[in-house]
Amino acid sequence: MIPWYAWAYLLLLALIAGHDFLGQLRGRSRPLAMLLRLAAMGVVMLGVVLFHLRQGAGMVYMLLLFLAVLVLAQTSVAAAQRMREVPIPARERVATAVGGLATLPAIAMGAISVWVRQGV
Repeated sequence: MIPWYAWAYLLLLALIAGHDFLGQLRGRSRPLAMLLRLAAMGVVMLGVVLFHLRQGAGMVYMLLLFLAVLVLAQTSVAAAQRMREVPIPARERVATAVGGLATLPAIAMGAISVWVRQGV
């Protein structure tokens, strides 16, 4: 059973993903890139679910998590570069930073789920 605070965290991650998606939509990003980032957040959110269900995750999930982290890291670097080039309001900078930091525990939970399945 997933505890209430895990549901709250999943809601926070969904809000972050939605905010990012809407920002990319307004910025007229490439549709494939937008869907890739949304899928990456879905993989990270699945890690939270697997962690709290204590199911563990296999090698396929480990590969998907690795790819999701690469996509999210590329997004973070692109956002930092964009913020250096164009003056962005402080509110938007803070939202981007908090969104990036909020995904780190979910990535760790996904990794722990893989380790649990491997017996580590």
